[in-house]
Amino acid sequence: FTIRPGTSEVWLGDVGWSEWEEINRIADPLGAVENFGWPCYEGNGRQSGYDNANLAICENLYALPGGVVAPYYGCNHSAQVVSGETCPTGSSSIAGLAFYPGGPFPDSYDGALFFADYSRDCIWVMFPGGNGLPNSGNRATFQAPAANPVALEVGPDGALYYADFDGGTIRRIAYHVNQPPVASASATPTNGPAPLTVNFDGS
Repeated sequence: FTIRPGTSEVWLGDVGWSEWEEINRIADPLGAVENFGWPCYEGNGRQSGYDNANLAICENLYALPGGVVAPYYGCNHSAQVVSGETCPTGSSSIAGLAFYPGGPFPDSYDGALFFADYSRDCIWVMFPGGNGLPNSGNRATFQAPAANPVALEVGPDGALYYADFDGGTIRRIAYHVNQPPVASASATPTNGPAPLTVNFDGS
């Protein structure tokens, strides 16, 4: 989980069972307790295994109108997070979340939510919308592949760090602008009568 900068909002990755991963938002941690439905719900629907078991705890929840808060964002295990990406589908586990507070990344990343999937070996970014909250419809693949990413953090240098769970390393993703060198030369003196001896400096 992570806290959205400048707020008390808690954003958390809810690892599902066989079909869905969720990102949930607790807008007011000091307010009413929100129920995201696990294990009776997975994603936006009932979790079939628990639904078929007819457990009283789930059946009571199913009968309670508005008893469950829907995910802020949900992804089916068989679907791509971003259409056409190289990240695999299948097994999934959201295992890292971090907001980008601003820094050397392009301005479009300011306020964005990074989220990682340990099983898919990928990291994505959810860019902010006009209201400042992450826009679940505006996602991009950020790092593919990533090395078993868990525990995302933005460092004081503005880079994104994550733990490689299987490899036992800490990884750093930094932003660099590749700009061509600028040629600059000076001459001393810059004018005078001929013949003129001139010293050039291109350092």
